[in-house]
Formats: sequence, structure tokens, C-alpha cells
Amino acid sequence: MPHHPALEEVLEDACNYEWMRLHVCGFFLGDFADAENGIGEVSSPSFVLLSGPSESEQGSYSFQQSSINIIQARDDELNNLNGKFPLGSVNYYEDERVFITIALSEKIYSNLIILLCHNIENLSVKVAIPKWKDEACKCLPLIKYQITYNENGEREI
Repeated sequence: MPHHPALEEVLEDACNYEWMRLHVCGFFLGDFADAENGIGEVSSPSFVLLSGPSESEQGSYSFQQSSINIIQARDDELNNLNGKFPLGSVNYYEDERVFITIALSEKIYSNLIILLCHNIENLSVKVAIPKWKDEACKCLPLIKYQITYNENGEREI
């Protein structure tokens, strides 16, 4: 079984990375509440951006679909890089589909939902996928991401 490195390991190894632009074509927003989960765990909100075919800049990664799970993170968690995948992760164990998690600050998260309801066409998303030494490992921490919303409609980052 491959070792899934933490962000700290990837940064210490100074491995290369490859940018991939994700072409967002829709989003899903939902909340799944279950009283049996116990107090403090009742609600399970979900905010997922849906993306069509994407290929990395150098062609090392290519996927027919992407699911980009957007989660909220406290500013101190992001700025101090707390946890194994503080910025998020990329999981590409499926050949045709990549699953990406991106941790956004609470303020950006809230504003992004409002903006997307207005116009999803103005959203651009890019992620940097690390080139880890163990090629069998296909679940890696994000080392960089760029999410922009441009009211002028220009999607380039």
C-alpha cells in the first residue's frame, strides 16, 4: 500500500508540481442532517464544484471529470498549515475522475457561494499537483491552489 504523504513531507522533499486548470461547469450545495450522528455532529454540509475534462500543463495528469469539494477552514489553520492536508488534497485513484478537496477561509467560502449563484462562468480554479517519488501514491496534499472570481468574465489566472 502506498504511503500518503502529509504536506510537510512533500515540502521537505522539495518535489516538483504540475498546475492543472479545472473547467468548472456546475456546483452542488447541500446539507445532510441526521440526529443519530450525535450532538455537535448533526449537520454535514456539502459544497462541491463540478468540472469537465481537465489536463495538467505538461500533460502528466488528465481526467474526464473532477469533483472539487470546498471546505471551510479557520484562518489560523490555513496560515499555520495545521494538519496533514491543510490546503486540501488531490485523490486520483480513479482513472477518469479526480477528487479534490480545497480548504478556503470562512470569509471566501461564504462569498464564493453567493457569487456562484450569480454567475458560475466567472470562476477559475487551478491546483498544483505534487509529483511525489512514489508513483503508486495517488492521494497527495495540495501545495498550491488559485480560486478567482472575475466579474469581467475573464477566466485566466
